[in-house]
Amino acid sequence: MKTYNFKPVTDYIENVLHKEKGVPSCDILIYKNHEPVLRFFCGHSDYENKTPLNGNEIYNIYSCTKVMTCTAAMQLVERGIIGLDDPVSKYLPAYENAFVIKDGKQTKVSRPMTIRHLFTMSGGLDYDTKKQPILDLLSAKPDAGTVEIANSFALSPLQFEPGEKFRYSLCHDVLGAVVEVASGMRFSEYLQQNILQPLELKRTGFVISEDEKGNIVAQYRHCGNGKIAPVSLFRDTNLPATYESGGGGLYTCVEDYATFVDALANGGVGKNGNRIIKTQTIDLMRTEQLSACTKDSTFSCAAGPGYGYALGMRTLIDKATGAKSNLGEFGWDGAAGAYTLMDPAHGLAIFFAMHVLGWPDMIGFGHAPIRDLTYEALGL
Repeated sequence: MKTYNFKPVTDYIENVLHKEKGVPSCDILIYKNHEPVLRFFCGHSDYENKTPLNGNEIYNIYSCTKVMTCTAAMQLVERGIIGLDDPVSKYLPAYENAFVIKDGKQTKVSRPMTIRHLFTMSGGLDYDTKKQPILDLLSAKPDAGTVEIANSFALSPLQFEPGEKFRYSLCHDVLGAVVEVASGMRFSEYLQQNILQPLELKRTGFVISEDEKGNIVAQYRHCGNGKIAPVSLFRDTNLPATYESGGGGLYTCVEDYATFVDALANGGVGKNGNRIIKTQTIDLMRTEQLSACTKDSTFSCAAGPGYGYALGMRTLIDKATGAKSNLGEFGWDGAAGAYTLMDPAHGLAIFFAMHVLGWPDMIGFGHAPIRDLTYEALGL
């Protein structure tokens, strides 16, 4: 196997991110054509900084969950079980009566919200989980499930007509509920049978087992002025554990998640030889979708300049901005700093994990340098 000089990558992570900027824990695994070419971690897993990382830790990956949810939904698309332009109401009846507020009045939407709108965050939803219909449901049924809660989102007015523009939102949570209905399985069970088991991922899920709770990395929140403060290891949400969030609910370890994204970077085939999705489906997943959609001047789909938005993920569409990666590389990130990149042209998969919520300019501070230094190290 060819060897590469990843010292600039590891120096940046350890000396800049960890020591200079103060990220308590950093962990990265890079695969190229199913071969691990870099495994590096530094920092501590506990709040007291007494326990060095050992690479076996569990992280909240927040919105990196979206990559797995979209993969699951696209499996159903390629099998003909759901269609990208199916109305969401085909699976979640509450969306048949989706409405907006026009001239102060409730007005039924002029076109249905579709599965494609869910993928592309153009469904008209927002990220508010404390609206009255949700609270009313949870008051009556505290253990409401994924489908019931996703249906309750439709009982509040949409922010805009479906397909009108992009807005980061609960769309992928609704997509997870669609997977549950269309497959006839609980969402977590579908992931288990169709992604986790085929790739032999044993430490990924919506619930942390008692055996794993001691392995969760200490989590912090950025407080400004370069300071961080400890926060709960578990998500601060009003939604119950019975709700499986397709937009941000997964816990995993670096080995598991890197194995998953390695499969997406290699035509849908895992390093164990098992296929989870077709190559042409992955190509569709990373094809920009919003060229005809209204985007305001701040649009960056949380990915930085040069990126468009595909079926649930960023995709590089313009290298003029200086990105050293390859056109068509795609992926996403998470609220506590997790970052993933898949580049099918080179069989390249990157997964980086940290555990600090709210870090400002996570793209320029951490993700873009890791991306660019990796491509330089590989000579791509």
